[in-house]
Amino acid sequence: MIDRPAASSLLGQWQVAVRPALLLAAITLHACASYQPLPLPDHDNLAPALDAIRIDRNTMDLAAAQQHPFDPADGLDLWETAMLAVANNPDLRAARSRRGVAEAQVYAAHLFPDPQISASLDHPTGNDAGLVNAYAYGLSYDIIPLLTRGTGIESASAAQQQIVLDLLWQEWQTIEQARTLHVELVTLEQKVALLEHMLDLYQQRYQHSSTALAKGDMTVEATGTDLTALLDTATQLNQTRQARNNKQHDLAQLLGLLPQASLDLQVPPPAEPVSEQDIEAALQLLPQRRPDLLALSAGYSSQEASVHRAVLSQFPSLGLGVSRARDTSNVYTSGLSISLTLPLFSGNRGTIAIERATREQLHAEYQARLDQSQIDVMRLFGVQSLITEQQQLLEQRLPELESMVVKARKAYQGGDISALTFLNMQTTWVNKKLEQLDLAQQSWTTRLALETLLGKTNIDACVETD
Repeated sequence: MIDRPAASSLLGQWQVAVRPALLLAAITLHACASYQPLPLPDHDNLAPALDAIRIDRNTMDLAAAQQHPFDPADGLDLWETAMLAVANNPDLRAARSRRGVAEAQVYAAHLFPDPQISASLDHPTGNDAGLVNAYAYGLSYDIIPLLTRGTGIESASAAQQQIVLDLLWQEWQTIEQARTLHVELVTLEQKVALLEHMLDLYQQRYQHSSTALAKGDMTVEATGTDLTALLDTATQLNQTRQARNNKQHDLAQLLGLLPQASLDLQVPPPAEPVSEQDIEAALQLLPQRRPDLLALSAGYSSQEASVHRAVLSQFPSLGLGVSRARDTSNVYTSGLSISLTLPLFSGNRGTIAIERATREQLHAEYQARLDQSQIDVMRLFGVQSLITEQQQLLEQRLPELESMVVKARKAYQGGDISALTFLNMQTTWVNKKLEQLDLAQQSWTTRLALETLLGKTNIDACVETD
């Protein structure tokens, strides 16, 4: 049992031994970060109207968006819709938080590894005279993390660049989606207007034919044909309105707006086809201009640095330390220690194998993305050619069909042709007008997809010219 004087002496010697460690720990704790909770939101963050969204073109990575003015007073053109999506899309806002994670990883990679301190106190339990309490304290440092620090910084910096480029690619895809929804919604508005006009005509005609039927001046066949046309058009109009409602909600969601927010969308001019020469030139520069390929390249560079780091880490772990101690016989010593890990069994060979296999995987993924891009571009180029061919045919023949419908209407009203014959011609004309609107939409959708795949944008093609 230790008496009180001995205990007091032991405590004093312990304080002497650990005082350097406590001082260093106090300095370290003074620089530590404090904890602050971050509660989850309990309500939506959707903007009630366009004027609640702040557009800062200077913060947008896409150069085309920086050049285009934002003025929704005359309605939104394609690029203004895209700029709203980039500024306020909820998924993009969440994705941008990854930048902070990447910056923190780069910051962590730049930090030097911390040294280790140790302190100990030994109390002799025998009754031998002259024995004193022994203590020791020391400072040690692992050298290998210093050797791999450069490759760690290189890997983290490339990974940060990959995240920035992935975010840019996500913005490009959001831009394409926003402009595509813009075109689809405008097309549906045009379809609704056409079908509403036709429904009014069919209602007037059925009202006239039903009145004539009651007087005995119209056959049941003709009146039934008019009623069939009325019901078919009403069904088609209702389905188109449903599609318009869905697209309105899709666009509002993409723009981070409440569904009831008002959107005035401009009708874009006809889409100009992308020429084969432009496609061939853009494909040659694809690895230098498309963000997803640049992101894969940055990820590959990060992995290259990881392989290099794993190779450097196979060398034996080396630690250096200094110590100061007193033994129980009251002899003071100062020492230098070296610790060395012998790479007899592992030697970091497993980590090296994993990092090299991961590099091979990324290499194959990059090649696959290049190959898929080539296939997608050529497929869309073929679709573009077919759409253009059909558009030219309709532009040439649809006025002729419309003229025939006008003549047939007069003949039907004069009783020279049957109601079914006239209805078939009128229905054909309406369907071809709807097809023409669909082709215009498909032309824009194809062009927008090609612009994204080729890493190209053309503001002038997206804005109504004077």
